[in-house]
Amino acid sequence: MINGLGTKTSCPVCKKQRNLQMDRVVSDRGGAFVVYNRCPHCQSAFLATISESRERGLLVVETLTDLSYQEALAVLGKRPLVADALLEIYETLYKS
Repeated sequence: MINGLGTKTSCPVCKKQRNLQMDRVVSDRGGAFVVYNRCPHCQSAFLATISESRERGLLVVETLTDLSYQEALAVLGKRPLVADALLEIYETLYKS
């Protein structure tokens, strides 16, 4: 766990306490971590991006998700979409 980040927080969905020590790392790129956590009470799942910088300190952005941990690994493990692939999708959809 990154220094300064507590181990407990309340779930924004059910407001009950959840344990951040249960987080599982999904991705670790460029100094930022994406972690997966599920509330033990309401079973809501969250992906949190955690990064640290000297200028801004600790930054945590958490998103409610319907993905399982395995699905999050699969989605975040893919290569980024490049402009040529996006253009090809657009042309395929709008040429017909």
